[in-house]
Amino acid sequence: MSSSETMARVRAVLASGSPVIVAGVGSGLTARGAASGGADVIAVYNTAVYRVRGVPTALAFLPYDDANALTLATAPEVIAAAGQVPVLLGFGAHDPRRSLDCLLDQAESLGAAGVTNEPFSGMYSKDLQAQLESAGLGFSREVELVRKAVERGMLALGWAFTSDEATRMAETGAQFIGAMVGVTAGGAAGGAALTPMDVALEKVDALAKAVRGVGTAAIVLAHGGPFNDPTSVALALGRNLAEGYVTGSTGERIPVERAVAQTIREFKSARVLATQS
Repeated sequence: MSSSETMARVRAVLASGSPVIVAGVGSGLTARGAASGGADVIAVYNTAVYRVRGVPTALAFLPYDDANALTLATAPEVIAAAGQVPVLLGFGAHDPRRSLDCLLDQAESLGAAGVTNEPFSGMYSKDLQAQLESAGLGFSREVELVRKAVERGMLALGWAFTSDEATRMAETGAQFIGAMVGVTAGGAAGGAALTPMDVALEKVDALAKAVRGVGTAAIVLAHGGPFNDPTSVALALGRNLAEGYVTGSTGERIPVERAVAQTIREFKSARVLATQS
């Protein structure tokens, strides 16, 4: 399916009154579940691979693994399990050993529909971001990755942490702009949101307005912070600026933790029930 065909289908979803859901996954199993649940797009990237392995996703932003190698190794199983749902590959544009064109070539050869700029430098301190940018390996290279993907006719989800970043990503022609609020709260491995709901909503609004200011038809997707269940996500969608949501831990780690725990509890009670019968 071409990017134009995918976007026509996505626009039809919006016209029906439903939000666009991009499911972030780290395995073929969770990709199959996301596809069965009706995800419009699926994305695979290194932090998702980490969370499937039970490792805190924050570690994915430290130098323990090759982020792009993790994505490329996991992509085939995700693409196979996704069926007709388009898959985006999350690439770290900052690796000077990999040209952006090479990464895009690999994505196309695997059958991916497009890319997203994850891992992103926006997770780092301002000082480190500035150093990366000065070396030509910062956010500007993420923008270039997305721009090159769009020029190839691929789908692209451009993540932004600030209004300036949202503007620059929108100018690439990316079909989706991710409004990043922060690390998602909740679940056994997560605590309270670091970003209060009112602040999170204002940030999504500001990023969406920056995108609209470019005059693009890009779809703005909320993610992170206190947006960790359908009720909280509905608050963001109800303001008519964000048109969808990107799941991460909320559509993978948290439900898996809960479902497995509940299933084990049920098996633990099986002997008691058998004795009673």
